[in-house]
Amino acid sequence: MVIQRIQSVYLLIAVILMAIFAFFPALSFQLGDRTFVYGALEAGKVGVTHIDPLMLMLVVLISLLAFIDIFLFKNLQRQMTVCFVDIIIGLAMLVAIGIQAFVVGGREGVVVTWQWYLALPVLSLIFLMLAHKAMSNDKKKLRDADRLR
Repeated sequence: MVIQRIQSVYLLIAVILMAIFAFFPALSFQLGDRTFVYGALEAGKVGVTHIDPLMLMLVVLISLLAFIDIFLFKNLQRQMTVCFVDIIIGLAMLVAIGIQAFVVGGREGVVVTWQWYLALPVLSLIFLMLAHKAMSNDKKKLRDADRLR
């Protein structure tokens, strides 16, 4: 069993950032006089938006895994594995957003605007990586303590 330290804070910050990101669009597309947005809870033409199920599923999955990861402190190896999977899913979500931007932005007359809200999942990913690093430091300390016994 490992006493939780900073990684719990990092994971909680990642959860909060992803929860905030769910409510704001990551991209906006301008086609003539029409504006479209792309986000988890807001996707489509401005004023007539809908929920994007794939983006919402990814945001909820990242948030849920990070929240569950806080309570897996009794099994450090499992906690590190869940955190790593969460990082991979976060990278996949950012790649999906990038692909969406370049596919839609490649059409003639479409202007893509990257919203500043896109920094939230990037920051969340950074905090997940910091949490994983803190967990690996704990694992190293445990190995060193076992070696000294």
